[in-house]
Amino acid sequence: MSLSEKSRENYLRVTHVLYPFSGLQNIDADVLAHAAERGTKVHKICEGIMAGIGEIGVDDETWGYVESFKKWWEKGVDIVKMEERFWDDELRLTGQVDLIINTPDGLAIVDLKTSSRPSKTWEAQGSAYAYLAKKSGYDIKKIYFLHLNKHGKEPKLIEYPVDDSFFLAVYRTYIHFFHKEK
Repeated sequence: MSLSEKSRENYLRVTHVLYPFSGLQNIDADVLAHAAERGTKVHKICEGIMAGIGEIGVDDETWGYVESFKKWWEKGVDIVKMEERFWDDELRLTGQVDLIINTPDGLAIVDLKTSSRPSKTWEAQGSAYAYLAKKSGYDIKKIYFLHLNKHGKEPKLIEYPVDDSFFLAVYRTYIHFFHKEK
């Protein structure tokens, strides 16, 4: 761990800030852990595809999501950054972006999702990632969430507006009601 990472180890993560607003606390912990593990596996397999390594680790549970991802990937994607962590030293906030890609409209954030349905927090999550990426010099013009299909069908590409103020309002609300300084 580098010195800058060590000094940032107590930064809030975007997903932590959004948790109280997500409804996830109402889902059985074992179900949630299994879904998170599956999502991580799918992400790693998709990273391998994008890196040209191939489909390593596909199993019965991940197959459909990977096939769904490939339907999007095979259309041609111009990757600028993959799995990049961004930091805001003022807010003491961090978030990891799945992808930044080039589009005809400019740079776009893309977040891969394996949930059964879209979450009400995705717009705020995308807004946070765009905010953090812009603070690091990326001129983000679009936010997309790629909702992968577990049956291997075409994924849904959901677009959200680039709106820094939206996440910052959620962040301030979280700090006011939920954050206890350590």
